Amino acid sequence: MNEPFFHVGILVREIEAARADFTAKLGVEFEPVHGQQIATGETTRFCYSLQGPPYLELVEMTGTGSWSAGQPEGFHHIGISDPSVPARCAAFGDQVDVIAPGEDGAPRVVLTRPEALHGVRVEYFDAGVAAYFLQYLSSRTVSS
Repeated sequence: MNEPFFHVGILVREIEAARADFTAKLGVEFEPVHGQQIATGETTRFCYSLQGPPYLELVEMTGTGSWSAGQPEGFHHIGISDPSVPARCAAFGDQVDVIAPGEDGAPRVVLTRPEALHGVRVEYFDAGVAAYFLQYLSSRTVSS
């Protein structure tokens, strides 16, 4: 991936309704909705736009943390591919949460806390995660 800027995360209350609204009003098409358990034990539901990069990622509110209904609906994070997620963790100190560790225990996906960067969360993920999503999304088709 030449450009590290990969996606914009948008927190929504009802993912199916948001997916339908973005498609109807903006003409953006999305992959099917997925569910995945993250390192905190919460299960998130999400989907990516088929147009991009940058892609739009819709994330349904869940749990009590950064994805919770206590957060405002709307812009949530910027997703960036980074060759060294552990180095990013070190740069942000205790203002980062591991979302997905690798098999070796090193972080593969992390989310910074809002106070770390002027209220903006950044989701850093390694090249393997970016390559997987690029291959997956490119296998989908966008209707004309």
